Amino acid sequence: MTKEEYIKITKEKLGEDNSKVMLSQIDRYYESKEYKLPNNKYKIGDLVKLKKGTLIHGTYNNMEALRKIVKDGLVSSWFVEDSRETKYPSSVGVWNLQKDYKLIDYLNYTNGATIRYNRLLENKEYSNNSKIELIPYDKMNNITEFLEKNPCWLWSMEQTKEARFLPSKVQDMVQIAIIFNGDYAKELLKGDILEESFMSDEDVKPYINEWYYERFIKERKNKDAFFTNRESAILFGLPSNIIEGVLVGRKYEKDNKILNEIKELLPNCYICNIDGIVIK
Repeated sequence: MTKEEYIKITKEKLGEDNSKVMLSQIDRYYESKEYKLPNNKYKIGDLVKLKKGTLIHGTYNNMEALRKIVKDGLVSSWFVEDSRETKYPSSVGVWNLQKDYKLIDYLNYTNGATIRYNRLLENKEYSNNSKIELIPYDKMNNITEFLEKNPCWLWSMEQTKEARFLPSKVQDMVQIAIIFNGDYAKELLKGDILEESFMSDEDVKPYINEWYYERFIKERKNKDAFFTNRESAILFGLPSNIIEGVLVGRKYEKDNKILNEIKELLPNCYICNIDGIVIK
């Protein structure tokens, strides 16, 4: 699809008055398509290190999705035929690293569980205060330690979103995650609708699925580990030329045919596994 076609769809969906923000983001996208990343310096066996601001996108469609993204970029569902319904169809969801990480440490931290302690015990009485934290994957066998440190009336826990949407040790449906270079995505991140300072509640409304809008407004004002405060929703999309690496799950790690195809699609990128190690 051409830039002109994207502009036409935008105006049809939003009208002339509401289109300006998206059109500006489409301009940023096409400017970003001119960037050229330096060749990566990793060798097989190296531990991958990710800088703060690195963006990661996992996909259940695995190789089929990767082929499309390499060809057309990671583009929001408004502009993709036969795409599934999403909470914010105007935008693409990515994990936005909040600090520098070794990939192995990032995956360990985000592949565990999110726990909420309700009515924490304070001064020998159950208060109205609550607390949320992540339990890393390697600490899941020691949940009682977390509970003992946070006595409360009620606690609830669920698997992290990253564990569900990225290649991980707890599921094998997702075998592909795409790693975008954060330094080259800074301009595009200006179009993050999860940031209140970018768009007001009123202005953002046309960009959110109607059934989710009220909840969206409440949750982005009170980001926490459930919403989460670890992700971004970038208007329009991200171009494939700022992909620096591909993370694969255990199935793909053992499939040389797939690994070779990934390398053919993205010859200057590294391929790494869920141990955070470069394998190709």
